[in-house]
Amino acid sequence: MSIASNVLAENEKLGTARTLLREKLTANGIPYKNSDSIFTLIRRWVFTGTDIHVIFRYPDENENMSGNTGEAGATVYTYDSNDDAVYLSGVPVDITIDGVSYTVLTDNDGEAKKSFTFGDPGTTLTLTIAAGKSSVTETYTVKLFGMEEEYPEDSMFDIVKYPSDLELTFESFASDSGYTGFGLLVSKAINSASAAFLIPKGTPAITDSGIHFKCGMVQKKTSNSGWEDAICLLNSKNLSHARDTKILELGAYPGKKGVKYSNSDHVVRDVSVTTGQLTRDSKWYTFEFYFDDGYLEATIKDGSTTVFSYIGDVSSSISFDSYYPAFMIYDYGGSMIFNNVLIEPWTKEE
Repeated sequence: MSIASNVLAENEKLGTARTLLREKLTANGIPYKNSDSIFTLIRRWVFTGTDIHVIFRYPDENENMSGNTGEAGATVYTYDSNDDAVYLSGVPVDITIDGVSYTVLTDNDGEAKKSFTFGDPGTTLTLTIAAGKSSVTETYTVKLFGMEEEYPEDSMFDIVKYPSDLELTFESFASDSGYTGFGLLVSKAINSASAAFLIPKGTPAITDSGIHFKCGMVQKKTSNSGWEDAICLLNSKNLSHARDTKILELGAYPGKKGVKYSNSDHVVRDVSVTTGQLTRDSKWYTFEFYFDDGYLEATIKDGSTTVFSYIGDVSSSISFDSYYPAFMIYDYGGSMIFNNVLIEPWTKEE
């Protein structure tokens, strides 16, 4: 028999073995890929065991931000006679990222993983992770920015101040007198005609979409004036005044709360406000607004109770060619605490 004949015969045997393995895997409910080599098919056989466990790993919502690196995968293990975990190496895990599929073998720690990058804000990213008979699918709408509760840091923000020498201090902490919770404490000097803006790091000027902006916030009492804090849309990072051109804000004011704006004359005008000072120092509120091309929905909630709401067209008051989402402390307001930040693209059609 010639060398060529030997090769053909061996290939035929491998083909037969591959077919038998596929049939056995199918009979046991174990998925496989048509492109799997015979060695990968053999490795999949481990999932026919009765005591195989899989832990799936994928990014949480706080990691879902444009440009961030995410990781998807799984850990595969079993137990020995002493009920100790035994991590299985060389086991195939299938990871599909936006339709592109990868087969990754577990390492000595039983882990198989694949890194990827979140795309442009507003795009959708779908992950599917499959190990043996088990699988999980996660779909993300990519956010502009998100901040987890436990470990906020000032490095997450670009700081814009007026005047430029205004002093700010930052502190991450777990609790304070009168309430509990994690958040970033931001404090500034208490003086009139001053403002500080915290813009999420890397957030581009938004020009062609709307926005959804949400956070938890504690109003800190550092003066008796009642001027406190806000979330806002800021037209420019180059401030020429504490109330610079085109600022749309949802905040707390002396005896009031609601939506205000500052236009080219630097005067703060009401869009919609209601009476009643927010409780300071002892209560977490949820600040939230949706804005798109002059349309605004804004709420402030105390737990599940809405203490302020507005829905309407504000295009006659203010319009933007571009804007940045920001946290704002102004005038005699001196401190704020915030956490659980969500900033994502939005259109009013949604």
